Amino acid sequence: MYSKSLKYGLFAAVLTGTVVCSGERAFAADTEEKTTIPKEGMVKILNDNYFSGEVEAIALEDYLAPADKDEYLDMGFTNVEEGSFLYIRSQAAKESAWLGKLYPDYAVKIIGPIGEWTQIESGEVSGYVKTEFILTGDAAQKKAEELIEMAAARGEDTAEPKETVFNYAQSKEEEEAARAEAQAAAAQMRLSTGQAVADYACQFIGNPYVWGGTSLTNGADCSGFVKSVYEKFGINMPRTSGQMRTAGTGVSFENAQPGDVFCYNGHVGIYIGNGQIVNAIDEAHGIGISSATYTDIITIRRLV
Repeated sequence: MYSKSLKYGLFAAVLTGTVVCSGERAFAADTEEKTTIPKEGMVKILNDNYFSGEVEAIALEDYLAPADKDEYLDMGFTNVEEGSFLYIRSQAAKESAWLGKLYPDYAVKIIGPIGEWTQIESGEVSGYVKTEFILTGDAAQKKAEELIEMAAARGEDTAEPKETVFNYAQSKEEEEAARAEAQAAAAQMRLSTGQAVADYACQFIGNPYVWGGTSLTNGADCSGFVKSVYEKFGINMPRTSGQMRTAGTGVSFENAQPGDVFCYNGHVGIYIGNGQIVNAIDEAHGIGISSATYTDIITIRRLV
């Protein structure tokens, strides 16, 4: 009859993919035959008498007490800093293609031996991750319990934590689709805000031009007009038309949108679309609408 300590040692060797012989230690991932943890997890290993033949099966109560308390031992959780992520690779090599990303505390299911790399599943993504960046075993169990406690404190449903509490990887395709959607939404937001700037500026058409002025009602010069319009939207512009040439981000005439600032030699105006700007023209014309190409354009600046 083998002792419990021997049984535990053999059990740990199978789970971690290690073999101990004559003081030497080798990962199963480095051998020709890899030991794979059954997909049902560690409890399944025990229930199915994973150890058979000469060595008697390890009784469930010898390892788990109770079983449901340690239900997350076959999981892992990403152990990376906030703001970073872990790639899921197609092969156990850094040079292989990435299939998905795991962000801090994201959950995985361990489906292969644990060596330098670990084969995992997370969401719809299956692949390999560097083992040093995931928590496994007791550390994973502790992290799972911690995440569940935090979710419960927030008043979230924790009855099925694997479904409601844990986060899983997004595939490369899902990440790219989400990024494209976010970029489109941001572009739409910029367009909406720019149109709001143009609409606001047009409210003051007909008001007087005053050299050195910044009042939208009592009088402003060209740069004072642009500066005061943008202050309404929480943006602090430089005071002179020359300084405004470096504000924001430069865009081409073909990509100009309402709200963009058109800069000329000694003059600025706000684009309202259809090839026109609203601007403080001069004392004779006050604030009005002009052609955006009435003279040479030096640069076009986008502030929103």
